[in-house]
Amino acid sequence: MVLAMIQSPHSTPRLTHVAVTLRLADPASDLLVRRIALLRDCVALARHRYPFEIAAACILPSEFHLLCRLPEDAPMAPRLRLIRSAFARHCGAGDSAALWDPTVQEAIVPDTMLAARTRAVLDAPVRAGLVQRAEDWAWSSLHRRGAPRADPVAA
Repeated sequence: MVLAMIQSPHSTPRLTHVAVTLRLADPASDLLVRRIALLRDCVALARHRYPFEIAAACILPSEFHLLCRLPEDAPMAPRLRLIRSAFARHCGAGDSAALWDPTVQEAIVPDTMLAARTRAVLDAPVRAGLVQRAEDWAWSSLHRRGAPRADPVAA
């Protein structure tokens, strides 16, 4: 007798967490926070075209830290390419290569490191010396988690 595994159409797909850092080519620029509404629109466009969830995000003046959850076999590259190109095009920079640093930091985050990576994303403005406390930074997903807590991951 041969038994075959049957995958239910209602089964939950396996998800992977991916941490990404995008940087502008000019580290002294404040374009990302100056054009925050445009950046949010570009991320929304990418999420619509290539679905993914945002577990944590923090936008610094010239850096964008993102912790995403997407299907295990889905590449992050098309999502990032769309965010970068749409932002460059709509902010008047034209070519994405001229605006963005060509190096993209991207790493799969194992479940055992998820809490630490989430804290790292949310604490980015503190490490950058922009604020004393992460909850004081306006452009962070920490605020969508509700009232600030001692441990923002527990929110």
